[in-house]
Amino acid sequence: MNFRCNRAFILLLLACPVVSSAQPSVAMFGYSLSMGSVTVDQEQLYRLSLRPDFPLGRLGIGLDLELFVERNGDLGSRGWEAGSSTQTLDSILRKIYYVRYGRPNDAVYVKIGALDNVTLGYGLIMDNYRNTLHYPGIKKTGLQFRIANFAGTNIGLEGVINNLQDFQEGGALIGLRTFGYAANLEVGVTFVADLDQYSGLRDSDSDGVPDPIDAFPEDGDFALDNDGDGVPDHIDSDDDNDGIIDADAGSGLSADIASALLGLNANYGNAFPIDQDVDRHKPFNKNRVGQDFFSILGVDLAYPLIRNLGLELKLYGQFALLMDDDDALSSFEAQQQGVSPGNRQATGFGVAAPGLWLSLGPLNGQLDFRHFRRDFDSRYFDELYELDRAHLDLATGQAQSKDARLGYSNDLSGFFGHLGTELGSYAYASVSYQYLTGTGDPKQQLIASASLSRKLLKYFPHLKRAYAYFHKNNIGRSLNEDGTDRDDFFEPTKDTFYGFDVGLNIKEGASVRWDTRFVFERSANRRLQRHKIMTLETVFDF
Repeated sequence: MNFRCNRAFILLLLACPVVSSAQPSVAMFGYSLSMGSVTVDQEQLYRLSLRPDFPLGRLGIGLDLELFVERNGDLGSRGWEAGSSTQTLDSILRKIYYVRYGRPNDAVYVKIGALDNVTLGYGLIMDNYRNTLHYPGIKKTGLQFRIANFAGTNIGLEGVINNLQDFQEGGALIGLRTFGYAANLEVGVTFVADLDQYSGLRDSDSDGVPDPIDAFPEDGDFALDNDGDGVPDHIDSDDDNDGIIDADAGSGLSADIASALLGLNANYGNAFPIDQDVDRHKPFNKNRVGQDFFSILGVDLAYPLIRNLGLELKLYGQFALLMDDDDALSSFEAQQQGVSPGNRQATGFGVAAPGLWLSLGPLNGQLDFRHFRRDFDSRYFDELYELDRAHLDLATGQAQSKDARLGYSNDLSGFFGHLGTELGSYAYASVSYQYLTGTGDPKQQLIASASLSRKLLKYFPHLKRAYAYFHKNNIGRSLNEDGTDRDDFFEPTKDTFYGFDVGLNIKEGASVRWDTRFVFERSANRRLQRHKIMTLETVFDF
């Protein structure tokens, strides 16, 4: 480790709060220090992180104070920017890993920070949503809350905001569910809205052009470089690099200069050529397009059939209705705005009924019949939503929001099943499967996970945790890896997400964590490209 790394290590240690031994909170305070390699914007960087943890009764506070070491050994400024009020707020919120009050099953529960496995109702609309998909490269400070028996009534309220930074800028994902009880009947009303799906496209310099297609992603004054020569388009006199000076409407020239060039060309012909038909693409720019709103409204009902001796069996049903804005564009409008053609208003609804919900000792499960009309899709807001909110076509620079990729335009019917169980108190495994058929190909979805329990981990002294998962949607409906044909059942597609999280104890108070996630997207050559989001770090607990 070079001098700069040592300096970063010292700074983190100095950031550790000093707690007097005379204070009664000493026994409750703890912190961990981690050092290792993490994925940030598809690049591996060295990260040092100090995590103080303050459990104070029902209140818990966890911070994440981090420093990134660049490849040249310098300390990066990521997470410590203060050039504007927005950057300052982002830097402060980034330090919060979580602030919570209560526990998820308490009458009052509030959490700010990292969110995982958020489900509203019985999961038809929002199921297993997470805002930590790209952590720690991208940190989102979310809000989750639940209040049961509000004001002494049988009515409760629960909800989620994916990212307070997005909310500040008018582009957050917001979910609310109110629920109540009449006798034994549970009634819930859920509304989830994405105020702007294009907020899913990261734009570091806030110039409107998303980072993957921004030739200068860290400089808000420059964005496009049509010919890739390193000269920004708006100061490049030859955007298509054909050796002829540009004089078309998109060249950015003033009317006087353009007129003078046209005059020279008229007088001297081929001796003074000008380019009035520049081969210039028009990529997506959020500042030019505006917001893309999408929401779903739903109702769920549940009635207990059996509650006896550890057995709970409920009959339930769900209904959800798409509520999309009218974002239909003509081919010309789509081209001018840098949006993929085919945008239209999504319509339809989904019904999941009748359904059975079971809890029996170590076993839990769900089974329901489903019918989807027109564009409806279940679990729209799922674990991959932060990646799926909007996609970029890297070949054209065009953007496409998730609702524009619905459009099956035919009715689907079938079933959904979920089964989770503890395997002899040594491991936990779960699998969910949906199979729907209509006039076209069947629509399938598979989610599976497995983890070792604490009881089994005791037999492996050096193993601290072991968890693996696999998610895939639209099985058999997506393009394969080469983009030439339909995918096979387990073949990766853009709708595939899998990974593992393994922890190894190396000595008392020290462990190695290996957390790896895989997501997929189409590259400019149309082939499927796998992106690995990895954290490999040593963690010291104090």
